[in-house]
Amino acid sequence: MREVIRNTGKKQKRKNGLKIIAVAVLVLFAVITYSSVELQAEKRALEKQKAEREEQLQTQQERSEELKNQKAHMQTVSFIEELARKVLGLVYPDETILRPEGEE
Repeated sequence: MREVIRNTGKKQKRKNGLKIIAVAVLVLFAVITYSSVELQAEKRALEKQKAEREEQLQTQQERSEELKNQKAHMQTVSFIEELARKVLGLVYPDETILRPEGEE
């Protein structure tokens, strides 16, 4: 009879031990799953941010190229002549300016 009681006690301890292990495994699984979901969300946010930054970089590179072209154009003789004519009203000495009547 004592052996039956001892065996029952051992079986009960084994069942309790297995239950504890099962609960620990489930908790661990839940923590890993939650962490994985959080990491995936963070990854998506970072990928979106990266795409936005790449788009901004592309826009700024295009703007930089436009400014370089504008700078090169502004250093040409034709641009300087055009500016001198429009803003300062300058003309070459051998030029005659014809203006319509009523315009001064």
